[in-house]
Parts: sequence; C-alpha cells; structure tokens
Amino acid sequence: MNIPSTLPTTKTLVFCFMLATGFTQRLSAQITIDNSVFPVVGDTLHFAFGNQPGAINQIYTPPGFGQQWNLSNLQPTHFWNQVFKNPQTGAASANFPGASLLYHPYNSDNQVYLHVSGTQVLNMGYFGLDELGLGLNLLFKNVPALEDSWAPINFFDLHQSASNVLTAFDAPIAPPVLLNLVPTADSFRIRVSYQRVSAIDATGTMSIPGGTFEVLRKKQTEYKSTAVDVKVAPLGWIDISTIGGQQLLPLGTDTSTTFHFLNNVSKEPIAICTLNTAQNTVTSVQYKAVSPTTGTDDIAKDQAQFGLFPNPAQHAVTLQWELQKAADVRIVLFDETGRQLHTLLEETMAAGLQTIDLALPKTQPGLYFVGLLADGVLKYRTKLLIYRD
Repeated sequence: MNIPSTLPTTKTLVFCFMLATGFTQRLSAQITIDNSVFPVVGDTLHFAFGNQPGAINQIYTPPGFGQQWNLSNLQPTHFWNQVFKNPQTGAASANFPGASLLYHPYNSDNQVYLHVSGTQVLNMGYFGLDELGLGLNLLFKNVPALEDSWAPINFFDLHQSASNVLTAFDAPIAPPVLLNLVPTADSFRIRVSYQRVSAIDATGTMSIPGGTFEVLRKKQTEYKSTAVDVKVAPLGWIDISTIGGQQLLPLGTDTSTTFHFLNNVSKEPIAICTLNTAQNTVTSVQYKAVSPTTGTDDIAKDQAQFGLFPNPAQHAVTLQWELQKAADVRIVLFDETGRQLHTLLEETMAAGLQTIDLALPKTQPGLYFVGLLADGVLKYRTKLLIYRD
C-alpha cells in the first residue's frame, strides 16, 4: 500500500499555517527532546488509562506555538507499568539479533523487541498471539524495523517509516476457519504492511492529573494493511483475504491517528490520545501516572475507609466500604505491575455502608492489588497477599 502523495506536504502545511497566523516566536522557544528519554533495561514506565468527555476539543487544535492542552479531569480506569527487560530473557531472542529491549504490551504476554540506538527507537516485531484471532503463537518480524521514536525531536520535524511482515505457518496448525476454505492447503501466511507518518506540529503545555508539563505534540497517522495467503500445489501462493467478496477475518487496511504529547525529561509520553476513524472523538487516553500505582504505600483514596480481611487470604475475602451515592461498582484484582487480571464483582449498589464476601480466583500465591471503581472512577486500592496450602 502506498501513502497518498499529499502526505509529504505536512511540513509545508505547518509552515503555511505559521505564516498565515503571524507566528513570530523563534524555534528556540520550544523544547528539544534528546535520547535521554529513550528506555533502557530496568526501566519501568508508569501509565494510567482514562476518559474525559470533550477531550477531542482539548487536543485537536491547529498547529502552532504556545498552546495549552488540559486533560486534568481524566479519571483513571486502569493502570499499566511498562517494564523493559533484557531481550535475552525472551523466548524469541535468537530471532531478533541486535535487540536492545523486551517488553510485554498492556494486558498481553506477547514479547515485543526493540532496537535502541543513539538516534532511534525501532520496533523489530514481536513473538506471541496473532492479531487475527487465530489463536496461534507466531513470529512477526518487521522488515525493516518500524520507527517508534527518534532523537533529537524538534518542532517542525516530519518522519516517515514503512515496514512489512511476512509470517508463514504449516497447514496442520491452522484453525478450521482457514482449513475449511482450502482443505488441500500446504501452508498459510499472514502479510502485514505498515506506513507511518509522524509530524511534530505544535508546542505548549499539557495538564494531566498530577501536573503540567512542557510538551511537543506529535501527530501520528498509521496505515496498516493485512492479508492472508494460502500455498497450494502447483499454483503457489494465492491471496484468500476475501472469498466470494466476503471478508473472513479482520483484514484489509486500517487507518489510525494518535496524538503523542512528549516531554524532554519524562520517559513516559505525558499523554497519548487515540482518535476514531472519523477523527472527531477521542476513544482512549493513555497518560503518565505521576504517582506510580505500585509503590510501597497503598494508593487508595481514603484508604482507612476501605476494609479488606483476612489479609493474607487463601480462598475468599470480605470487603467493607462506604458509598457516598448510588453507583455502578466494579471490583478488580490487579497484579503487581498494575495489569488487570480478574473482575471479582460488577453490579449497581445503593449509597451507604457496603459489606460483601468475594471468592478469590485460582491464582499463583503472591502479592496482588484489589481496586474498587465506582462509575468508572478508581476510588479505593489496597494490597492483598494470597497464599495457598
């Protein structure tokens, strides 16, 4: 797939906007982001995910200097600690020579491999479950590696990156959705192509819960095309992405647009806002958790009002708390990294003192966190030590 020919004019459009609106500020007035924010082995980046009505109006502003974006009313719904590991600890490390880092995406056991140099962070690909829902653990290598970031980053930068993935697997491990189509198949393969355009089009300050930061705004547009082929003798490889004009799997071309608000000190992006296809709604916001959720102290609000016993616990716990008003309550079990593991309870409750007994899921013994959300807002969070006989 080719990027539309109009895309390389992004820098020209930004420049014309500056002239038309009379910007006279010098480029030196904005921050520069160097490679000191690149991740290294042992880093843990702390993120929260949240929502804020009307966020599209806060972040989708025209290009330019001296802007103010305010997402300070974000309400956290869940958390993620992104841990960067030695790539040699990964099961597929031999397939990614030159990798510098390994991490697991949010709520996933997939292994993503990065190459970090003095000027770039490159996504080399991953090993894990395929994105098509076939249930296969496969190797997905980006050729060449796809650029995630670069240094130095300055206002008016424009970067383009392209990559392709070609992953084949034998017919005996293919799921029925594929085998039923071509019973005589020898093998199948998944083809993915990426085209990514990133423009640093604005500078200013971004406010999130816990602080306000000087930022550069990166608008990133990614085109991702996915197809499936089958190999049948003596014809060779045949595209079977559509049969009879019907799409069988989540294939075809998707376009995604994100705004990344970057700071020259924080390794975490201050905020990453994902837009819908029409670019008129923010569908999710991932932002820097200024107070990490996995420190040595419990981080629940009004923690003394949230009782959990026994603790340590083996098979069940009793929770007691007070609701100031009726709310949709969800009680969640998190692991130490902030990854959501199980929803223990989900129901609408009246205001007042609440006492409830909850069975614990079958998990490995260890330290966990129990969080309580009311109407989607995290109200309480406390540690729980689970042991087994």
